[in-house]
Amino acid sequence: MSPNIRSFIRDLAGDLLYATGITQPSKRIKDHPFSIVTFHRVLPAELLKSYPINGIAVTPDEFAWFVKIFKKHFICGTLSENFARWQAGEITERPLLSITFDDGQLDNFLYAQPILKAAKIPATFFAVTNGVEYNETLWYDRLAYAAVKSGKSHEVAINMVELAKSVNAGERLNLVQKFEKEAGGLARPDWDGMMNWQQLAELTQDGHEIGCHSMTHPILPLCNDTSLQDEIVLSRKILQENLNTPITSFCYPNGDGDKRTISLVEEAGYSQAVTTKWGQNKHGNSAFMLKRFDIQSQTSRSRKGDLSESRLAWRLSPFFPKRM
Repeated sequence: MSPNIRSFIRDLAGDLLYATGITQPSKRIKDHPFSIVTFHRVLPAELLKSYPINGIAVTPDEFAWFVKIFKKHFICGTLSENFARWQAGEITERPLLSITFDDGQLDNFLYAQPILKAAKIPATFFAVTNGVEYNETLWYDRLAYAAVKSGKSHEVAINMVELAKSVNAGERLNLVQKFEKEAGGLARPDWDGMMNWQQLAELTQDGHEIGCHSMTHPILPLCNDTSLQDEIVLSRKILQENLNTPITSFCYPNGDGDKRTISLVEEAGYSQAVTTKWGQNKHGNSAFMLKRFDIQSQTSRSRKGDLSESRLAWRLSPFFPKRM
């Protein structure tokens, strides 16, 4: 099947499912689902061009469009608030949805926060403690920036990041340092960075939730027991002490959590934790393995290039085939 025909069928199916109400969130309230959506970066178009992993970024205009659609179809609230309502079995007029941001990047504060404030929607921001404390670039961004600066294409840089997820922390750091050496040093552009304590505190004052995304954003199942304590337990303690607020939500870096990791998250005092596993949450799901929908502008557009409400609604429904 040619890409054009495939795109036509995809759009036709999405429009028909939406028009008949099958994928409209308000029509599925009887199922009492809980949806969580994931964002990473919110970057103006001119900055997005120089960000190697552009698949995890949206522009402010795109983010504003997503927020408008979420507000139209869902009751939006922080992860901890909406999870508590959902877990208690509260009957709501519209389905519950929580907007989450992974990593604690500065652009979240500069470009996403004003849009959320205008819409009066609180969100959950998962912070990497060392990123906040030291403005420390996360390893995957360090690797991607250095790879591109040393002459690799964005596609090659992304593939290298995926490959690096399968090796231990020492090998990963060696790979990052190898390409940074080729690039002539740290390759992060001046405009990029992480949120600081003051900015996180301002988010909490505005009604947003700060969650923990580990100490250094490692692949947790590859950590030894000592490192795992730091990544899950100590990181939470540091966040709570600096922000003077309870930290009850955890996000597994890269979505990876094995039995040992999940047990420690629960023992550490968190109330819920999110993965990168795609889908809605239904009663019976573990509070420490919550599913999310990764939101990307490319996959929410019609074949004509327009952001499509019916396309997004289909992707947020249980009827969307992953292969499309």
